[in-house]
Amino acid sequence: MNQLISHIEYLLHTHNCVIVPSLGGFVVNTAPAHRNGLSVFNPPECELVFNRELSHNDGLLVESYMRIDGISFENATQKINDSVRQIKNQLRSEKSVDLGDLGSFRMVDDQRFVYQSKNFVRPEHFGLSSASLKPVIQLQPAAQLVEIPESSKKSTVRKAAIGAAAAAVIAAIMLLFPIQDSTLRHQTAQFFSLGSVPSVAAGVVSGETPDLSENITTTQPEVEATLSSEGPKFYIVTGVYQVRNVADDMIALLHSEGFSAASVIDRPNRIDVYALSFSTREEAEQNLKQLKKDFPNHRDAWVLKR
Repeated sequence: MNQLISHIEYLLHTHNCVIVPSLGGFVVNTAPAHRNGLSVFNPPECELVFNRELSHNDGLLVESYMRIDGISFENATQKINDSVRQIKNQLRSEKSVDLGDLGSFRMVDDQRFVYQSKNFVRPEHFGLSSASLKPVIQLQPAAQLVEIPESSKKSTVRKAAIGAAAAAVIAAIMLLFPIQDSTLRHQTAQFFSLGSVPSVAAGVVSGETPDLSENITTTQPEVEATLSSEGPKFYIVTGVYQVRNVADDMIALLHSEGFSAASVIDRPNRIDVYALSFSTREEAEQNLKQLKKDFPNHRDAWVLKR
């Protein structure tokens, strides 16, 4: 049994799913790095789950036995079956099985057992911790108030009074003697009496340059920015393959059964074929039960979080 646990731990470092024939499958759901709040960034997180529906032998675990122990396919299969039988016998007798870093199994009644996982860390994520960015605050020294001498204050008041008197004299002269500019008055009358297009033409013909700045209105469109964030999605996976043609055949079968949204998720060394996808786990679990009920040939389907 310990040898089986060691093989599963090793394979989960590079694979997202390891199926133990006649027992179930260990699945790793990885959440990418994400921002928490304004300036805190959390590292990727891994969640290890167990799915009893994944009992089909995909050959991954058997191939690991054959490569490490240098044995035949039949001997490797026999070793796996013996370890599975030992786990089930220990569950019946002791009601629990310790799987080391993989977690544990615990019996809840004579026919059912539950899986309790532990913290699972991929080698590429080992040692990563949350990081925060501290804002840089630039402090500027307060401006010092310079005391103005009394003599300068009096000089400033005197100059302001002289300027105000001069402005009043100039205003009085302009009221008594208005500026007579017949040319400007003629252009203004012509500009407002004619349409906008003829007025421009008239100005060009007469050699005058009409001022169009008063009739030009610049309007800047309002731009609405929409922020969108996508959370994790939950896929109903009907099969995991390594050959593209086999995965395409499964997609064609799903399309013929009415699952028009069926597609694949390409991952290292494997191809996950899914029939449906949802934004919440509750919807995915509910539709998974209905799918297994309506399509018994997909009884090994399971939910993947991405």
